[in-house]
Amino acid sequence: MNALAIAGGTVVTPRRIGKADVLVQGEKVARIGKVGRGIRRASARGLLVLPGAVDAHVHLDLPVAGTRSADGWRSGTLAAAAGGVTTVIDFTVGSAEVPLPDQIEQRTAEVREAVVDFALRAEMVGWTADRTPELAQAAERGVRSFKFFLAYASSGRRTPLGMLRQAMNAIRDLGGTAMVHAEAEELLDPGGGPFPLARPAIAEEVAIAEVGVLARETRCPTYIAHISSAQGMRALRAAQRSGSPLVGETCPHYLLLDERVYRRPDGHRFSVTPPLRSAADRAALWDALARRWLQAVGTDHCPFRNDQKDPFQNVPSRIPSGLPGVELLLPLLYSAGVARGRIGLPDLVRYLSEGPARAFGLWPRKGALRVGADADLVLLDPKATWTVDAGRLHMATDFSPYEGLRVQGRVVGVLSRGTWLVRDGEILARPGRGRFVPWTQGRG
Repeated sequence: MNALAIAGGTVVTPRRIGKADVLVQGEKVARIGKVGRGIRRASARGLLVLPGAVDAHVHLDLPVAGTRSADGWRSGTLAAAAGGVTTVIDFTVGSAEVPLPDQIEQRTAEVREAVVDFALRAEMVGWTADRTPELAQAAERGVRSFKFFLAYASSGRRTPLGMLRQAMNAIRDLGGTAMVHAEAEELLDPGGGPFPLARPAIAEEVAIAEVGVLARETRCPTYIAHISSAQGMRALRAAQRSGSPLVGETCPHYLLLDERVYRRPDGHRFSVTPPLRSAADRAALWDALARRWLQAVGTDHCPFRNDQKDPFQNVPSRIPSGLPGVELLLPLLYSAGVARGRIGLPDLVRYLSEGPARAFGLWPRKGALRVGADADLVLLDPKATWTVDAGRLHMATDFSPYEGLRVQGRVVGVLSRGTWLVRDGEILARPGRGRFVPWTQGRG
């Protein structure tokens, strides 16, 4: 097999930082250490060598509020590659009428142009106990994570707690994970749209507390999506201290932005669910990352163009909710986290690679820089600085919530299964090369 040495860089894992070469043979990491002469080499001198990021929360080509998220599989995964994300986890399009196996097959058929590897999660809409056999059928197809909503009752997405409890028992028996959008429906005002007054932090706190009790009772591994508030974090920690197998995710927009942006003339373009919170909530989430209380940072990437949001500036209940993020996940967490001393380099890898890969059955094939893992590598220049400009990014939107932000750290090289997707800053990625990665936990 063709061999390539990524030579002279600083290799970062959750447990070790040090100068080393990384030998790639075919699609796998073959050695970490000194690589002798006679091997093709690519210099990583002055660069950080990281495992490829796993964005465990993206929404590509998703129907939302009468439109679709702006990124399809081609543009969305190209943007992922440009930012050092080598694996994404997306969702089926949930339906009360379509069985989970059919949803998985339909979604897989849409992914022909993916640039990076991908896994899928089943979105649980219209769930009833008589559909329980579908969970095992999904597992046979490599899908063992299932997303539930405690909100969005009007669209049929909300799962009552009794149904959720039954499903969690079955998911536990499959060795899978439940993912939960945790907002208590009874505390929301859907007519107020995706904004703080209509979706207060108490709704998140109550929902996480409820799910924590169910996870403790069922012993079902459970992942809380997009935690946005200090109150949500308090509920997560209380559940964990009680013995609940509950883990949490936050997102870059909750770490870098706050509710003050809603006062801007273009404030409606920052619509996202849950909404952005206060500066104190931002600080609480950074503190949680520093204390290693969370499992992952994912983007909830769901981008829209300005012409998709602007017509509903004064109709909050109809505005599409979601922000772009997949291309900036790694640079933003490095710049705002590592470069500013809020988290360490091992934490960067823990939250962007190993943590999400472990949570969803992809580790150690994905999210690991070790012998035998897929050769998904990122070369990051830690000293390079640049400014976010939506027009220069690869996401299919003309809006970035981070427009004009000065960023420290630039992705200059990306390999996926030993193939260059980005080299010396040039995009080499080929649409259609991405592969489905089934849940493989326990086999590696």
